[in-house]
Amino acid sequence: MLNFSTILSSLQAAIAVVAARDRRLTVLMVAMWGRIARMGRRLERLVAMWRAGTLPDAWAPHARAPRARPATTATTRPCYPTAPDWLLRTLGHDAAAAGLQLRHLLTDEECVAFLAAVPQAGRILRPLLRMLSRDPLPEILRVRPIAPVVTQVAETAGVVVAPVSDFLGA
Repeated sequence: MLNFSTILSSLQAAIAVVAARDRRLTVLMVAMWGRIARMGRRLERLVAMWRAGTLPDAWAPHARAPRARPATTATTRPCYPTAPDWLLRTLGHDAAAAGLQLRHLLTDEECVAFLAAVPQAGRILRPLLRMLSRDPLPEILRVRPIAPVVTQVAETAGVVVAPVSDFLGA
């Protein structure tokens, strides 16, 4: 059974403790608490859709209509630290426990099937795992490089046409 919400709730509790204890980190920790809450909601929604069998056929960006935003609203995204395991160093052993539980959950058969069927979940989990550990990402979450387009060598009127990849330096 997928327990993303339990793990993320314990991580949010650890963030709340640090935010209350260290006033210098309060703004960053409150922003991080909200980000983890959004991650949890998105994961819960994806898991529910996967279990119900109602995942959309195409997850391509062109399949969705763009959201209308007011032209006058200027939103700024919080600037989170980018160093690996920064959240682990900030929160201590509570974050280590959450990171280990999350890694263990990713080895579960149901979770592997979920991540194979819903690759968007990897976009949610990859940043979180990088915040909690320096270890390499599990194989199921690694981004696979897109293979270059290679055309077949064709002979046209006795002239051999080289593959496109020869011109691209691949």
